[in-house]
Amino acid sequence: MMDCEKIKKELLDDIRIFSEKLRGQKEVLVVSHHDADGITAAAILIDLFRFLDIDVESMISKQLDSKVVREIKNQGKTVVFSDMGSGQLMIIRENKLDYYIIDHHQPLKKDDRQVNPHFYGYDGGSDVSGAGMAYLVAKSLGRTDMAHLALVGAVGDMQDSQGKLESINRVILSDAVKQGSVKVKNDLRLFGRQSRPLHLMLAYASDPIIPGLTGNQQGCMQFIESLDINPRRDDNNFKSYVDLDINERKKLISALYMRLLDFNVPEYLIQGMVGEVYTLLAEEKRSELRDTKEYATLMNACGRQEKPEIGLRVCLGDRGLGWQQARELLQSHREMLRKGIEYLSNRGVEERKNLYYFKAGGDINERIIGVVAGMAYGARIIPPDKPILAFAEDREDPELMKVSARANWRLINKGIHLGNAMREVSKSLGGEGGGHDIAAGATIPKTEVDSFIELVDELLDKQLAGI
Repeated sequence: MMDCEKIKKELLDDIRIFSEKLRGQKEVLVVSHHDADGITAAAILIDLFRFLDIDVESMISKQLDSKVVREIKNQGKTVVFSDMGSGQLMIIRENKLDYYIIDHHQPLKKDDRQVNPHFYGYDGGSDVSGAGMAYLVAKSLGRTDMAHLALVGAVGDMQDSQGKLESINRVILSDAVKQGSVKVKNDLRLFGRQSRPLHLMLAYASDPIIPGLTGNQQGCMQFIESLDINPRRDDNNFKSYVDLDINERKKLISALYMRLLDFNVPEYLIQGMVGEVYTLLAEEKRSELRDTKEYATLMNACGRQEKPEIGLRVCLGDRGLGWQQARELLQSHREMLRKGIEYLSNRGVEERKNLYYFKAGGDINERIIGVVAGMAYGARIIPPDKPILAFAEDREDPELMKVSARANWRLINKGIHLGNAMREVSKSLGGEGGGHDIAAGATIPKTEVDSFIELVDELLDKQLAGI
């Protein structure tokens, strides 16, 4: 039986009070972030407001800065922010918006118009996602059909990176299992276990990179056949990992473990290869929507290819044109990531005492720069001993630079908090920033990049020293 925690009563009580304020609205504008967590959070809220017969429109944004807030103000509607807002409370108040905030990022200040897990001792970087908070609001108003989307949001925010979902996420997972929408299993966690042919799942593996297999389709076929696994199904189509029986899966996992050990791949990367996987039972087998990790990647593709509305349609049930368009966006997204990692592999990174960094300029799109930075660990471009900062040009303002920062749980346990570092340093240089301990970002003047690197390096030194 799946272990499950209880959510603190104070949080649930405040969510009920907050939710009743939403019930009384006539029309709302849902504003959410453009990543997988933000898109799924928005979908949960749109579904909720439709359920409550409240007129709802949506806006998906890559960031919530002064310019975006002014655009929102001009619409003159009650605004429900999801997966954003807590870190931008002052801007929201300055513009006198009629607002409600459902967020999980580090908040600036508590008020009765926002629900945020940090107010109750939870960590929004690991305990619950923005979609998870949106689900708790929906659940308090009698709408529980979207628990599976809350899990997609959590996985999209890498809250399962320790091998499984924990804390509030665990409660939501329990709801989804009881509803019959999700199945939990310990298994291989390589991306593409549902939708990719087995040999391509191995050939495209990047977290971790598998020596001799990643990038080598022919070698992957030979590896599979050496295990006496037939790579084709009875209909002669290639097998996916989910087509393997239990004995074939055990053989494959054991062989992968041995290969990684033989090539001295770090133990933490090997251990992360197996853990909990979450299967969405209502979706077709071998579909990108069947596995939460693949579903989240599809949503990220829609957002970062500037078509978040297509992701919303898929979340809300479109399995026709919207689904086909999303798959096309996914192909473009994968190609951009491939080129990004290739760029980083060829160019390498610079190093300071407490961080790695690289300046991509306009060579890597600002919308995927953070994803590429995060992949640098699994691709073994950098060791796991320091955070990484990535810089890309802001396509809308040539005077600005986008910064994405990524770390890992080992670094977080040592005291690193990237969200605080991004917020503090960017503000001192005339920019804006924030985020979670493990993943954060900022926008800064292009002329301040070198100063930014130096100041973040100094601040990380203080964090590690416990100052």
